[in-house]
Amino acid sequence: MSDPAYTVRAMGHVISLEDYRERRDPAVAAVRRLDRAVAALDPLVQARRHRLEPTIERELREIGRAVSSGDARRAAERAERLVDLLQHPAASG
Repeated sequence: MSDPAYTVRAMGHVISLEDYRERRDPAVAAVRRLDRAVAALDPLVQARRHRLEPTIERELREIGRAVSSGDARRAAERAERLVDLLQHPAASG
């Protein structure tokens, strides 16, 4: 019979394929991040569409510009910031 200390060895680290892909291709990671942020942002903007503040409209335009210029990372950062702003109780107007 084998020694119990040697039968159960560390197998290594569990690797997330999603994390691996994101490290391998940062552009894909940025697009996924942007997609998640826009999915969270859409209902928040829809709920306020008749009373958007100028700062919110400006941020939406900047997100659009970043997307148009191919800078998904910057667009994702701005979209995530806007989601945080709109989810904050003080932003509910």
